[in-house]
Amino acid sequence: MAQYTTGELAKLCNVSVRTVQYYDQADLLKPASLTENGRRLYGDAQVQTLKVILGYKQLGFSLKAIQKVMASQASTDTLALLVEQQLNQLVQKETDLANQKATLQFVLQSIQNTSAVPFEMTISDIEDAIAKTTQLKRLHRRMLMWGLLIDGVEIGLLILGFLSGIWWPMWIWIPVIIAMAIYVTTFYYQETVYLCPNCKTVFKPRLSKMFFARHTPKTRQLVCPSCGQKNYCIEQSAFGRG
Repeated sequence: MAQYTTGELAKLCNVSVRTVQYYDQADLLKPASLTENGRRLYGDAQVQTLKVILGYKQLGFSLKAIQKVMASQASTDTLALLVEQQLNQLVQKETDLANQKATLQFVLQSIQNTSAVPFEMTISDIEDAIAKTTQLKRLHRRMLMWGLLIDGVEIGLLILGFLSGIWWPMWIWIPVIIAMAIYVTTFYYQETVYLCPNCKTVFKPRLSKMFFARHTPKTRQLVCPSCGQKNYCIEQSAFGRG
């Protein structure tokens, strides 16, 4: 079995020695063995583990989120599905950019050749190409706006109460804030489904299970109703799935 020092592992995975030490200290990457003088040695399993960690890091996961997902049994399957989704998004973006480029070239040629551009068609095509974004990204932006609105109201009422001693507006707004939070949560629940990394089943959990489940920005720890495994399932839009 191959053995690597910290420096050799870092070079093999194209990272710095400090990166390897950082993940070691975070309990994400432990050496396979130690020499008599305390030197760390890593094996092929640790190489694979580091590659998985770097994959999650490339997808924007925080250290805490990586720790959560790596603790599950299907961490590699979850990463594979996330990478596949990322690749599909990149392919779609490439297609959209190619369509946009072709449309702009057509407009330019029309202007140069005839000075009579069928604007109704070309502008529509351009708008369609530019406006194409994933349903899930739009949902996350909408949820962020609602969250900022609710937080703004709460903070404003607290400031009003502390500065002026007037608390009655807060008591009036509390039911409204609660109603807004319920609406946002229900809307989010209706707009999302989850993909099991083990059996690839797409399912919608109960609202209470989804709400209280551990989660990362792109996954949520749920029990799949099909295979019965508890994994970090990948969040998807309930609409517009291919």
